[in-house]
Amino acid sequence: MISKTAQLFLFFVLFLTCVATKSFSQTIKGNAFDIKTGEPLVGATVHIEDTKYTTAVELDGSYTFKNVKPGKYEIEIDLVGYEKPERITIEVTEGNGIVKASDFKLRQSGKQLAEVLVTNKDKKSDAAARSMEQKSDYIQNILSQRAIELSPDVTVANALQRVSGVNVQRDNSGEGRYAIIRGMDQRYNTTLINGIKIPSPDDKYRYVPMDLFPSELIERIEVIKALTPNMEGDAIGGVMNLVMKSAPDKFICNVNIAGGYSFLFADRGFSAFDHSGMNKNSPDQLHGSAYPATQADFSVGNLYYHNLPAPINSMVGLTIGNRFFKKKLGVIVSAAYQNFYKGSNSDFFVLSSQGYATPTGSLPNFTDAESRQFSTQTNRIAVNNKIDYIFNDRNKISLFNFYVHQNDYQARFTQDSTYGTNSSGTAKDVDIKFRSKWQIQDLYNATLQGEHRLSNKLKFDWSGVYSIAENRIPDLSGYDYNEEVKFGSNGQIVSDTLNAYGSHITHTWQYNTDKDLAGYANLTYKPHLFGEDVEFEGGGLYRQKTRTNYYAEYDLAIATTTTSPIPQNVQALDYLQTLPQQFNPSGDNTGTGATTQHNNVYTAHETITAEYIQTKFMLTSKLQVLGGVRIENTQEDYTLTNQPIALPGQNATYAYTDVLPSVHFKYALNDKQNIRASYFKSLSRPGFGDIVPALYPPDDGDYDFKGNDTLQHTTANNYDLRYELFPGRGEQLLLGAFYKSLQNPIEYCVTSDGYSTSKLIVLPENPPSGARNFGFEAVFTKYFGKFGIAANYTYTNSKVTTTKLVYRLVPGSGGLGPQEKTTDTTQTRPLQGQAANIGNISLLYKNQQLGLDVQLALAYTGDFILQVSPYYNQDYWQKAYTQLDFSMEKKITKHFAFFAKVNNILNSKHKAFVKFSVSQTSTANGDIAIPYQDKNKNITIVQRDVTNTNFLAGFKYKF
Repeated sequence: MISKTAQLFLFFVLFLTCVATKSFSQTIKGNAFDIKTGEPLVGATVHIEDTKYTTAVELDGSYTFKNVKPGKYEIEIDLVGYEKPERITIEVTEGNGIVKASDFKLRQSGKQLAEVLVTNKDKKSDAAARSMEQKSDYIQNILSQRAIELSPDVTVANALQRVSGVNVQRDNSGEGRYAIIRGMDQRYNTTLINGIKIPSPDDKYRYVPMDLFPSELIERIEVIKALTPNMEGDAIGGVMNLVMKSAPDKFICNVNIAGGYSFLFADRGFSAFDHSGMNKNSPDQLHGSAYPATQADFSVGNLYYHNLPAPINSMVGLTIGNRFFKKKLGVIVSAAYQNFYKGSNSDFFVLSSQGYATPTGSLPNFTDAESRQFSTQTNRIAVNNKIDYIFNDRNKISLFNFYVHQNDYQARFTQDSTYGTNSSGTAKDVDIKFRSKWQIQDLYNATLQGEHRLSNKLKFDWSGVYSIAENRIPDLSGYDYNEEVKFGSNGQIVSDTLNAYGSHITHTWQYNTDKDLAGYANLTYKPHLFGEDVEFEGGGLYRQKTRTNYYAEYDLAIATTTTSPIPQNVQALDYLQTLPQQFNPSGDNTGTGATTQHNNVYTAHETITAEYIQTKFMLTSKLQVLGGVRIENTQEDYTLTNQPIALPGQNATYAYTDVLPSVHFKYALNDKQNIRASYFKSLSRPGFGDIVPALYPPDDGDYDFKGNDTLQHTTANNYDLRYELFPGRGEQLLLGAFYKSLQNPIEYCVTSDGYSTSKLIVLPENPPSGARNFGFEAVFTKYFGKFGIAANYTYTNSKVTTTKLVYRLVPGSGGLGPQEKTTDTTQTRPLQGQAANIGNISLLYKNQQLGLDVQLALAYTGDFILQVSPYYNQDYWQKAYTQLDFSMEKKITKHFAFFAKVNNILNSKHKAFVKFSVSQTSTANGDIAIPYQDKNKNITIVQRDVTNTNFLAGFKYKF
């Protein structure tokens, strides 16, 4: 069923369609373009002299006048920054119908500085993005600033899902977090800010959470899919380059403010906790690892929850910039503040790690049903600053600064019911769990750059970079207890008893930093050889990375074996605290030198040096060739610290060198069409958490994660072919194919922890057979007057073969019955995170006269593997997901506009499944019906997340 909210917005869109359709009764129709680029001059004012008729140029470059009386008219056009052309004379007579006027072709006015000065003119439009794609030396897709502004998205992560070949991995609130490009997991992709690689605040991996970046700061997003030698080589899927706003040609001041609401909290309140009294440092940090911590060292104030009945989301953005001293000095500052309340209601049916045995192999076996409620407040502030100074037409220097600080306050409530029956007089064991998590993420990048033209043929540019990413989780706290609920003959609860034995109160501190110092240098020489201009480029990179990781876990077990009813009007936490607590012997940092299982405290270093050389030339008048080679040398080391006992792999050193050739062909069929073909070799380095053999406890997953110190880095041979058509007017048609062959891909497998065959962990491994990935992409953008359509589709097919376990019944011997036995086999499957089909379609409406922009955007992601199981054919799959979003902007005055963004209009639900029908599964305590199953009986739904619809509405000011 479509929600009332969805019905209202669909009705609104249909209403706009009807109104707009009526406007097609024109009498005079013409077009207006840039004489040099052929791009439509959207927004230019067109006027019939000595009349009331005034209109504006539409998305496709056309303008129209309707109901014009017979007569002879002169039409004029005006657009700031362009020379005013001669008027067009046209005659309208009776019965003419539609009269076609000659096209206006305008030329930019004013003189440009030399190449070293790149102006800000029209860089934010879709037309500018299409022009950059067409002129690029490599294959890429660009999302323009204007497209981001008008989209329903307020973070880069959600905006990326609109790009061809990109789907996003979402968090437990349904928000986009990581980008998967061309079916390649986020580990195979790289994030840049203004062309500079940045570190990640993640505690284990290299990839950057893309929800850190508010879209307010972005000038454009470039998704680069084919690497040239002058780019860093560690991207197999692609590169996401976030180009931040740069200094404008003239004064600008843009402000926006908005508020909103998530309808998830209309049915339940938002669960919040007080974080003000939380300990920022652990007892280990305060007193040393030998300190015998006691119950008194831990605060539990953050485990008391209060209800916020209707929390309001808010967002503020500011951009101000100008150029000074005869436009030599450019300054811009952009800032964004976002405070969002999100969450989900999640049902999770827990599979046994082993399943139950049959003669044909193990089948899924459900042991628990968990009902989870997430309440997450995300508080984010980000600032971007750029200062550039143009000394003359040969020398320019720039300073970029970017900083983001994000707080996530998350309360999680879980009811974990062991499967049983609800028949008369039976009892159910219910585990109740509460958890409070405060996560702080910081990312800062400072880049000083210089561009110097040493002669007419020789150019030198350089960059000095300092970046640091931090992640801090202070006092991650939780407690759990067990209730035995008994039912009477009428099905009502007759008793509710708390079992304190086995209950826990846990406290965990985690802190990690990733700091980079880097230098880049490039030299470009452009001689004239054999009657043609040829470009030679060479340069290098040096980066020193320091990684630190701290972790301390305290597990306070209730030291009583008694059970008793929960006292009336007393919270379970208050009751548990009245009972004696002791450190669980299996816990960590107990102050008595207990186990080292989770003691993942380490320091790591990485030094990367790279050199490259490339050349670019026209092989024929239409065929451009760019080719060369890059060499990257990697040296890494780590040392596990604070270990009570010596462990295998406590420290290690790695060194390897990769030679990365590439060649790119661009053949211009004409001035609007290209055919591209390219080959490049690239790599992907493991994250430090992948290789340091320390154990990370699960967050919302089921298994501990452990690093693998024998893991190899991944390399890949990449092939691309693309046809491009750019008719102008911001339109495009792109048809492309790609193929990737991976050596030593990294897959996460569930296996034994090496100490006990019954305990399973997630371990990164290199499948020995490698992997391959190929696919097809299509992008289409077309405008019809006030209407437009933007669509893309990507098909991806990947294969990797890994070892799987089969748990089956085999005939017994010596008179014994069937016996259970585990054997090895192999299974070929898609790469983790790769969806075979992803697509987007957006319906656009733009009315210049009304100052109205409307967009209805649908994003589709097909099935893909969420988690790899150690058992044959029992992988967790994300079910195909469709999300419908809406956005609009209405100009009120010359400087003010109203805007609205609505996400997940249809309240689409995230579901995970295993590829067995319900009839092929079992439960630990009998044949119990599993709820929330789809009509398709060939799969079993194992997880169902409800996030509901949320919206924002506000005002913009532009000067």
